Amino acid sequence: MSFSLVQIVVGAVLLLQGRRLFWLLAGSAGFVLGLFLANRLLRDQSGTTVLLVALFFGVVGAVLAVVAQKALIGLVGFLAGGIGLLALVQALGFEPTALVQALVVVVGGVVGAYLLSAVFELGLIVLSSLIGANLLMGGLSGVFDITGQVVGIASLVAFGLGVAVQARSR
Repeated sequence: MSFSLVQIVVGAVLLLQGRRLFWLLAGSAGFVLGLFLANRLLRDQSGTTVLLVALFFGVVGAVLAVVAQKALIGLVGFLAGGIGLLALVQALGFEPTALVQALVVVVGGVVGAYLLSAVFELGLIVLSSLIGANLLMGGLSGVFDITGQVVGIASLVAFGLGVAVQARSR
């Protein structure tokens, strides 16, 4: 439950203020990457170990965003775009094979890297809204009994609202 609350708070902040908080987007992308890798590579470890690995990746992402922002823009765009698109595909109820998952991550990653590099502010708005919507709905589904395509549709609605709110406050 407490992890769900963290997802809800970070997701809502990214959804509504992500373009102003590049370091939080980078840290969140690093955390999600760390969580994904730890779950795949450390299957026999405790939940605490997995969480610590994910937190380490998140902190590294946030620190790098502050220290080496220019160099990190493409990488964060790739991670946020790839992870965000895969999460959205899965939230919509699709269960792609490992190869299709890899292709979705690569396509989303290339688009995300381009967006963040070419049109930095617009890319931040789109990617932070995408990651924020997925974190928010992931957290809400952990607190409430929300499953299946309802999460996917709600993620799309939250994504659209996040883009609208952030674009309007430019």
